[in-house]
Amino acid sequence: MRFTNIQALILSSGITLSGFFIAYALQDSRSYRRHVQVKGLSERIVKADQAIWSIQFRYASDELSQLYQGVAKAQSDIKNFLLDLNIDSKEISVNPISVSDNQNNSYNSNQLAKRFSANGGITIATSDVNKISSSIQKTGDLVKDGVIVTSSNVQYRFTSLNQIKPEMLNEATVNAKKSAMSFAVNANAKLGSIQSARQGIFSINDANSEYNSGATIMKKVRIVTTISFYLH
Repeated sequence: MRFTNIQALILSSGITLSGFFIAYALQDSRSYRRHVQVKGLSERIVKADQAIWSIQFRYASDELSQLYQGVAKAQSDIKNFLLDLNIDSKEISVNPISVSDNQNNSYNSNQLAKRFSANGGITIATSDVNKISSSIQKTGDLVKDGVIVTSSNVQYRFTSLNQIKPEMLNEATVNAKKSAMSFAVNANAKLGSIQSARQGIFSINDANSEYNSGATIMKKVRIVTTISFYLH
């Protein structure tokens, strides 16, 4: 079979154009494999919305009956102290009591110590963090009333993370895109769509620390997202 000159020209042009489109597709495919990975940060300083105040006490006696009376009085004194501070009774709970027989304790070398000792506590859980912050400073009044306070500690928590999550994730994404756009400009490229994204973990720490001791009312919420963008 013979081809005319026109048929040969058409066939030749078709092969050339076919090669052009194949080459363009390969080039386009290679450009879409180019991407940049950046991180986006969002931070918020928030106020704790929950306080857990724990007051621990100790009482000792040589008689069990007197021991339980002393424990009951200490619990009553602490409750009245808290009620005088306008703390809601529903926010007050009594911790279990632990009793030790010091004569049966091989580690007790103090022969003058009372035979029995009891450790107990009162816990206050409230959303009124300001009230707790001011009230804990008055724990010394319990000591004046004869209560042997072994510890008085408060833990401040932020429990409303879900309310600020969407805004923080959006802010972190916007900041990541700004970084990617800056990179694209310096690389003489155009920023494309998102190739992949990783949210990261929300952290809640003390406002002026990288740790969460729980002792401060102000907290720092932080999220870092990792996003890859295509480059054209």
